[in-house]
Amino acid sequence: MKSLSSSSSSVLQRVAARVTGSRLFWVLFVAAAFALPLVRSVRRALPPAPPVLGSFPAFALVDQVGNPVHETDLRGHLIVAEFTTAAALAEGGSPLAKLQRRVRNTGEAVHLVSFVDTTPGARAAVPTLAALAKGAGAGAWRWTLAGGDVRPLEAATLKALRAPDGGTLAGRLLLLDARGRVRRLGAPSPDEIDLMMRDTGLLVNMEGL
Repeated sequence: MKSLSSSSSSVLQRVAARVTGSRLFWVLFVAAAFALPLVRSVRRALPPAPPVLGSFPAFALVDQVGNPVHETDLRGHLIVAEFTTAAALAEGGSPLAKLQRRVRNTGEAVHLVSFVDTTPGARAAVPTLAALAKGAGAGAWRWTLAGGDVRPLEAATLKALRAPDGGTLAGRLLLLDARGRVRRLGAPSPDEIDLMMRDTGLLVNMEGL
């Protein structure tokens, strides 16, 4: 019995040595090792795309370098936008300052826009858009400050979003897709910003930006 057991063990060892010494074995082993995580990632369900909440209205404003800005200039990019005032920007209160760092690796896919109320009552004695942009570190290639009387645009946006009369978008962030449609509206809290970034990543991939 010992001889038979020893013989069987010897045969198994020789077979194992022959198999593990085969180049084909290691090719298949490495392929399986890489394929399993890939299959798992493919089968993992992605979060659903954010719903379309409404279309962003037409507008005509001026940016921090004096160029006209229209809604058509935003097409082809994902836009994270806010409605604010020159006074608020002068106090350094824009959440887009932090977002500018978080989207720095997205190339031209994601752009930030502050719709800034620069009417006399809102402007008071604060700096110009150019000075505000410099103070906030808002490079025109990534973060546009679109100034003027933005109150009609805010009202039209609220109407497009079917918001109650008398509402405001101050202190909210909007995510626009490459076709100019609002896909998310939320407060600039850490959790909401994380969700905004998640949806931004989803749309970048889905729209091939």
